[in-house]
Amino acid sequence: MNRSVVRIELKAPATGQRRRQPVADRPLLPYFFAGPENRLAAFVCGGRESIVGRGNPLLLIGPSGSGKSALAATLAAAEAEHLSAGGEDDSAGTEPSRGGSQPKRSGNVLWMPAIDFARRYAEAVDGDDIEHFRQPLRQAEILLLDDVHLIADKGAAQEELASRLAERLDAGRVTILTCRRLPTEIRGFRPLLASRMLPGLAISVALPGAETRPLLLRALADEAGLVLDDALLELLAAGLPAGLSAPRLAASIQHLRLWCRNAEGPLTSEAIQGAIDAAANQNEPTIPAIAGAVARRFKLRTSDLKGPTRRQQVVRARALAMFLGRKLTDRSLQQIGDYFGGRDHTTVLHACRKTESLLGENPELSRAADEVTETLRVSA
Repeated sequence: MNRSVVRIELKAPATGQRRRQPVADRPLLPYFFAGPENRLAAFVCGGRESIVGRGNPLLLIGPSGSGKSALAATLAAAEAEHLSAGGEDDSAGTEPSRGGSQPKRSGNVLWMPAIDFARRYAEAVDGDDIEHFRQPLRQAEILLLDDVHLIADKGAAQEELASRLAERLDAGRVTILTCRRLPTEIRGFRPLLASRMLPGLAISVALPGAETRPLLLRALADEAGLVLDDALLELLAAGLPAGLSAPRLAASIQHLRLWCRNAEGPLTSEAIQGAIDAAANQNEPTIPAIAGAVARRFKLRTSDLKGPTRRQQVVRARALAMFLGRKLTDRSLQQIGDYFGGRDHTTVLHACRKTESLLGENPELSRAADEVTETLRVSA
């Protein structure tokens, strides 16, 4: 093990209060490799002090595939164990017992995707049942709210979350949040919510760096049952494009695994180069892939984007697909126009300029652009 890389065992808190299983329940590996790029995350995960003593709320920030949700779950599990064992919670205002020790607390965890928080809040408002919605948020010793960036266009839910965070902080209850970027950098984020998220401790979770990548590839290969000698591992680690997430690295390992199955023989340097070339070619999505991702995001068919319809939803989705095609590929305006029903380059240029202008003032469209981009990056 490289001494500059720390291996963090991943855990999931015991809770029956989730509506759906988060991605962190299905990690690629049972541990997280924290290299120099994630030194602060390794330090916090390795500490025995309560999160309240380090900074509350705790905010993990990182791109899709960085492992922030898995680390958040691990921290929640550790905090639950700490509280259940009777660990001190200085900010809770609890008086010591006569024996001088702190009473044990349940360490119960409420784990909820932020988008579920917004949906359930809207349902509570419609049903005039706000207190029933708020009760578990107040009672949970630990609240883990995942992907807060996904409620950037939901102002009422943001205001509610800001109030709940303030309430939990006053009660000395732990809150762990994950977000793609700093809330102050996300269009549509209310200043009040941003101010409630930032005063604790913000930890950046980065994609695997140069020192981390070989260890992660080795672990992924072992997990897949792939025999990969040191020379080929070094060739693969050095040749893959920089900035790949763990899921993208796992995809390269699966590429090699399939090669071995088809070739019915051991890996060769040619197979490694094939995996490297495939990863490099996948860095740039195709226009059809972009159109398909946008169509799914807007609940449309790809044929709708290519067709003549002028319905507002279709026009906006088509323009976003053209804009992303121009931004994420090297295709010309005419090539993009040809794909979208034979439209000329001036139509594409107008759509790109209009979309770029709208992104600065329309949080929903901005969020859609971010989500489609992340989807293409992870699936590539």
